Amino acid sequence: MADELLSLQGQGWQQAAQAMRRRLVITLVAALVVIGAGGITLWAAGGSPAVAPAPHGPAASRRPSDELLETTKGLQVTQQQAVDQLQVVQDQLVAQRAETKRLSEQIAKLTERLDALQQSDANLPARSASPSGPPPKSR
Repeated sequence: MADELLSLQGQGWQQAAQAMRRRLVITLVAALVVIGAGGITLWAAGGSPAVAPAPHGPAASRRPSDELLETTKGLQVTQQQAVDQLQVVQDQLVAQRAETKRLSEQIAKLTERLDALQQSDANLPARSASPSGPPPKSR
């Protein structure tokens, strides 16, 4: 019975870990899409004049690229934060697995002790139905 409980707990942890991995993959894919879209925008802005008219003056040409660089840096920071959060969650998962293993070992030991007590109780001779009083005192 304890083994069934532990296997069910293990399956729950595995499902939670898989869900966390899926969320991480989705987050990373979204970040890559946004970074890719930014790169395409940068490429299109710096490309041929037919696609994007060249801005006049040096300050005007630096402004969109500076904004794009800031956006890219912001996305990189966000991506790093997501990776850091995933690392924290993975560390917590490892700690929880260790705790679960420790507790399952304790349950197994307690189950063995309980079985031993039940067997020793079954091996005791049956007590008589009439309660016996205290033994008579000798004078």
